[in-house]
Amino acid sequence: MHGTDPGLRADLSLRLAGLGRRRPEWHTWLGLLGEAERARDDAGWRTAVDVTELGRTGVGSSAEVPLLHGRVLTVEAGRVGQLVRRLMTTAASGNMALAAPLDGYRPAPEEAMRLLAAAVRQDLAEIRALAAKSGIDPGAMTSIAHLAAFPLLQSCGRLLEGSMPPFWPHGYCPICAAWPILAERRGLDRTRRLRCGRCDGEWQAQWLSCIYCGEREHEHLGLLIPEERGERLNLETCASCGGYLKSVATLQRIPALELLLQDLETVELDLVALDRGYGRPEESGFSLDVRIADRNSGAVW
Repeated sequence: MHGTDPGLRADLSLRLAGLGRRRPEWHTWLGLLGEAERARDDAGWRTAVDVTELGRTGVGSSAEVPLLHGRVLTVEAGRVGQLVRRLMTTAASGNMALAAPLDGYRPAPEEAMRLLAAAVRQDLAEIRALAAKSGIDPGAMTSIAHLAAFPLLQSCGRLLEGSMPPFWPHGYCPICAAWPILAERRGLDRTRRLRCGRCDGEWQAQWLSCIYCGEREHEHLGLLIPEERGERLNLETCASCGGYLKSVATLQRIPALELLLQDLETVELDLVALDRGYGRPEESGFSLDVRIADRNSGAVW
């Protein structure tokens, strides 16, 4: 995983602009993704993990514990606050009902760090508590929180990819513990690679196995193939736990922002899955113990 080069940044800008013209109802969401991507390329997010700790035993060193578990991530609280405010302003521009509370949300650095820490840990209860305190819709606050964590987690993914265990048996991400955003059926041999939309992690997964509950009986596992999408896109389903995962055929690894765009462009597949009674777990598969420290003050959340 590498930083975005200027040519790719230009391509992404054109991609976002093209999507915005074709799907004007996505204007706000595309603006939010653009903000998150620009922050991702900001060098101020790139040293979140103490590289001297990467060889420490007992911290993210086995196939049982995600690499961020037990770590302290370092970032500037002021940078976090600025990103949260930009995201809130962008979100407010597209929703008149939510505009006033979103645009008026100016969290103190401590609150912005609390929000970031909750997003990294996937602590939905904490995010909702902060939303209630500020009078903000909890769904909007959750989306903003996860986008605010995007540049930090992308940095962690870049720094930790060389420490990935050779084999990862779980359905959740070996770096940040999130469920994958989609599965890639990659290359001519259609290797099944799970992809994380938060840290850009990837790991190989066995076929005929549910990533959520581990079900392996083929009669409980299904595949939904929308006619209009052909075989490139489909839905993997599990009758045992009711889970589903979008799967895409691709020759090459999908870049980080493109993962989020593909998820957005295939939202109709989510609707098909939900209509048939399938869903995705709201909670993460692993309780991540990670703390966020302010680089300037040393305060920890």
